Amino acid sequence: MKIENEYAVQMLIEVLYEKELINRATYLNIMKEINQEQQRKVA
Repeated sequence: MKIENEYAVQMLIEVLYEKELINRATYLNIMKEINQEQQRKVA
């Protein structure tokens, strides 16, 4: 089974946020960057 790097990163960021190891602003900024990168790959 192969897990895509982007998916793994997104899950790790969500875990860090849930464990309160990163704050909401940081979480939102990272997720925004991930979404923008994914959109760039599609376009």
